[in-house]
Amino acid sequence: MILRATLENIYSFKDETSISFVAGKGSVHPAHVSRAQKRDDISALKFGVIYGANASGKSNVIKAIALIQQLALGGFPIGDFEPFKLSKPVKPISKIEIEFKTGSRYYAYGLEFSINGIKEEWLYEINARNDKLVFTRKTTDDGNEFEFGDISGDTSATQFIKFLGEGTPTRKTFLSEYILRNGKGLCQIKAAYSWFASGLRIIFPGTRFRGISFNAEQDNNFHEATRSLLQYFNTGIVDIRRFPVRTKEETNLPESLLDRIIGNSVPDRTFLVAAPESNECFFFDFKDDGTYSITKQKAVHRNEDEEEIVFEMDEESDGSIRLLDFIPMLIDLGNNEVDYMIDELDRSMHPLLSQKLIECYLHELSDMDTQLIISTHECNLLNLDLIRSDEVWFVEKDKDGSSRLVSLAEYKPRENVQKGYLQGRYSAIPFFAPIETLNWPKNEKA
Repeated sequence: MILRATLENIYSFKDETSISFVAGKGSVHPAHVSRAQKRDDISALKFGVIYGANASGKSNVIKAIALIQQLALGGFPIGDFEPFKLSKPVKPISKIEIEFKTGSRYYAYGLEFSINGIKEEWLYEINARNDKLVFTRKTTDDGNEFEFGDISGDTSATQFIKFLGEGTPTRKTFLSEYILRNGKGLCQIKAAYSWFASGLRIIFPGTRFRGISFNAEQDNNFHEATRSLLQYFNTGIVDIRRFPVRTKEETNLPESLLDRIIGNSVPDRTFLVAAPESNECFFFDFKDDGTYSITKQKAVHRNEDEEEIVFEMDEESDGSIRLLDFIPMLIDLGNNEVDYMIDELDRSMHPLLSQKLIECYLHELSDMDTQLIISTHECNLLNLDLIRSDEVWFVEKDKDGSSRLVSLAEYKPRENVQKGYLQGRYSAIPFFAPIETLNWPKNEKA
């Protein structure tokens, strides 16, 4: 669970700013909070929503967290990030730090970096009262300088960790190198890496979950949950299944791609292919004798006589397709202690559908430490009967073009929050020049 993210000089964020999902002292919607069990524990919110005008920077919050996730796991996406560009001069060093809970422990992991590589890296185990060093790293002209906390094991474990630190490349995190090289003695690193690798999942507008029908075939509980959610959202779809394709030519996939799929086949394995720029999804099932079959994912509806009618996926609306990306997420959140972030939840979705999705998640909250954080324009969610004020954040844009984050809880609202938001009381909405200032080009009469 994300407790706090701190950003500086990255994307639209100039000065250091933070967004926090540490629960306040309010008692409303108690199911929305993973409450501290011990004195030093930290209470965390299970839901968060980020609002802002177009180009205000709300998506950049999620992009920054996706970036530190990628860096933590060993990637260095040159060209996919840049510092705040409206400063003079532009500062080269960016900073991201994220505090999070995984299992029953809390960590703070951060990086300072530029396009040339990582300048500083740190990991602390934290609680409500103090921080415990796991490691810090500084990159100098002479190499890496490390400081370590307590290392378990014998002298050889300590020596190996120091050897790993010295050999970590400038464009690699020590967090990822420790895992790659089977480091020993710092169990906190494994816990932190595991959260980045499998505990944090981010859905962008272009993210697609293609294999819903295959998952349904492999897991009957998943299938039943999918059908139940399709009925709840009332899109007209009653099921998602695979249907046979007679020949490979009927897929309309490029011949070169088909040759590569078949040439790289593995017996008793299924290969999934999503057709470019469409919602079509094909499955190649390879058998031990070298033969294979092809199936295509389709949607099933029912007519007024309760007969099943099969639809191609490209016959479904963009909103229904978007919903199919979220159904596996809802099932995952209901069964596992995982954390999701969704950028632009309302993209292609009807306002009431977006609201129903959030209501579904909040209604099913259990004792598990799950978390869902979204960015959206959907102001129907600004309802204090549905959510808590400390779950809401606004991204504002200052005169210098930089973004800053403000919590709704700071305003201590006692009114219709949705109405106040649309009236500009909490900013984070677009402001326009008077229409009289428009200078339309006009055709001169002959």
